Amino acid sequence: MTEEELRRKLVHGLLSLVLSLAAAWLATYLTNKLLGEPPKSESQTV
Repeated sequence: MTEEELRRKLVHGLLSLVLSLAAAWLATYLTNKLLGEPPKSESQTV
């Protein structure tokens, strides 16, 4: 494996991780904006 191939795989993996996290956050954000914040229950507080 060449250095360029290794760099490509590393950048691809990092971008994949960052974009996955951003997509999950955006889905939660938009759901809360559209439907309102979920109610807080006693079992969710620590």
